[in-house]
Amino acid sequence: MDLVNLQASPRVASKGQTHALRRQGFLPVVLYGHGVPSRPLKVRQKDFERLLETGAGRNSLIRLVIEGETSSEPPTVIIKDIQSDYIRGRYIHADFQQVSLKEKIRAKVRVVLHGEDAVAKEGGIVQHQMREVEVECLPTALPEHITFDLTGMGIGDTVTLGDLKVPSGVELLGEPEAVVASIVAPKQGAEEAPAAAEAQAEGQAAGAGAAAPAGGKPAEDEKKGKAGA
Repeated sequence: MDLVNLQASPRVASKGQTHALRRQGFLPVVLYGHGVPSRPLKVRQKDFERLLETGAGRNSLIRLVIEGETSSEPPTVIIKDIQSDYIRGRYIHADFQQVSLKEKIRAKVRVVLHGEDAVAKEGGIVQHQMREVEVECLPTALPEHITFDLTGMGIGDTVTLGDLKVPSGVELLGEPEAVVASIVAPKQGAEEAPAAAEAQAEGQAAGAGAAAPAGGKPAEDEKKGKAGA
């Protein structure tokens, strides 16, 4: 995986400052790692969002170029955590973990399933049990995602952790029997509910029509009959 440059600057770690930074278009971040003191930094919000839109996304291997530091090699980092404000639809904080290119790391990788349309044509529904799996490898070997083709699978079939294929040098963590996805039949009750509701509505309408024709004539006839008696 190629290194991607990201510009960063030192910041003051205080609640008031972080609110001001966000208004100015910055994202507060923290840099930490084994044997490295924790450091508060800031990056441009737009630069961070652009980074997440690349193929590697959250698994990007980043060369963090810190403003004012030119004496040493920029730290290599990965995105360890992101906090979001779902109401406002924006990122509000991120953690960067400094890594060594010679030491293995653990990270979560997206699982991408192909062939869901083919499964749907056969009447099946794909249930995702894991959308991410944990792997261990060198930072440069970290895959952008792991793919699996569902073509030819049917109702009752499952995809387990042991079924996934990973590149050389990458180890999947977890029990091989753990279910990643399963193919199930549509729930019968969900299909029958609209039809049952429609039949019930038609029955109620028919009953109402027999009891009271337009204009409420049965009530008028009853009054006439009483009067004649």
